[in-house]
Amino acid sequence: MSKILIVEDDNILSKAIETALKEGKFKTMTAMDGEEALIKAREFKPDLILLDLIMPKKSGEEVLEELKKDEELKYIPVLVTTVKSEDASISRCVELGARGYFIKAQYTLDEILEQVKKVLAE
Repeated sequence: MSKILIVEDDNILSKAIETALKEGKFKTMTAMDGEEALIKAREFKPDLILLDLIMPKKSGEEVLEELKKDEELKYIPVLVTTVKSEDASISRCVELGARGYFIKAQYTLDEILEQVKKVLAE
């Protein structure tokens, strides 16, 4: 069973994503801020991370940068979820190694689940 770390500070959205992933037969763990995300990534050793960009304590970009510098965590694929649609923000995440991104208002939970499955199958 693949493990997914959901990093999302919106509790309602976090629970909705977690429910969809559990229904898709994934084991999940959640983090509500950037610092907690890094701690849980080290403990949980997820197979994939869904990472929000706008969070307290550390931004998603900061978390992604730290993940990619860590020898144990840098190979974990990251999908970014964001309300931002500016090209600069998306480009920065791709430069940092994100495998894809979702602009929250433009994707359904089913589409996110399908992308998670696709990345894990690669």
